[in-house]
Amino acid sequence: MQTSDILYEDSSIIAINKPAGIMVESSPAGFSSIEQMIEAYFIDIRVSQNTIIGIAHRIDRPVSGVLLIAKKRSALKDLNQQFADGKVRKTYYALTDQAPEKKEGMLEHFIGRDASAKRAVIYPKPKKGAIACSLSYKILNETSNGVLWEIHPHTGKYHQIRAQLAHVGAPIKGDVTYGGKIISIKDAILLHAGKLVFTHPFTKEEMRITATFPTYWGVTLPE
Repeated sequence: MQTSDILYEDSSIIAINKPAGIMVESSPAGFSSIEQMIEAYFIDIRVSQNTIIGIAHRIDRPVSGVLLIAKKRSALKDLNQQFADGKVRKTYYALTDQAPEKKEGMLEHFIGRDASAKRAVIYPKPKKGAIACSLSYKILNETSNGVLWEIHPHTGKYHQIRAQLAHVGAPIKGDVTYGGKIISIKDAILLHAGKLVFTHPFTKEEMRITATFPTYWGVTLPE
C-alpha cells in the first residue's frame, strides 16, 4: 500500500482508497488483501501494540473506493453500530453502457442470494427468502465511454448495486457476473465507493471522506 492511498488517518481510524482487484480481508485462496497491506504499513510506522485492524465495512474485490478501518476496538464498535443503524451515508459511482429510462429516480426490489453461483438475484415483487432493497440514483453524464451514475444505497445487501442495475438493463462495465461487458482492467468492475459520511467515533465530528475514481474510467465528474 502506498501512502497516496491513505485518504485520512488519526489515532483511531484510517481511511484508504482501495484499488479494484484487491480483497478487503485475507483469504485462504492467497489473494492480496487490504488487511495484509495495512498490517505491513503499521509495522513500517511502528504503531503501538494495542492497535488493531478493525474492518468497519466491506467492499467487493473488483470494486474500488473508500474503505474505513478502525485502529481501536472502541472505535470499531462505534463504527459497526453506525453502519448497522444506517447512519453512514454512502455515495457510489458506476459506469454502464446503457442508460435507465429515467435520468433520476429510485430502484426498489427484493434481493435474494444464489450461493452456488455466488451472485445476488433480484425480484420485482416480494418472494420468500428475499429482502427489500433500494437505492436512489442520478445520471451525471453520458459520453462515448459510458453512462456515469451517482448512487446512494439505502440498504447494504450482497451485490445490491450490481444486481439492481443489471436488473433494469444497465449492468456495470466489467461486471460479467451480471451481464456487463469485459473491460481491459484485470479483476475490476467500474463501480467505485466515492464518499462516506459518518460521525467520528471519538470527536463526534461529521466526517466526509472522498476518493476520486480511477483514471482508467476515462470520465470525470461534471462541475
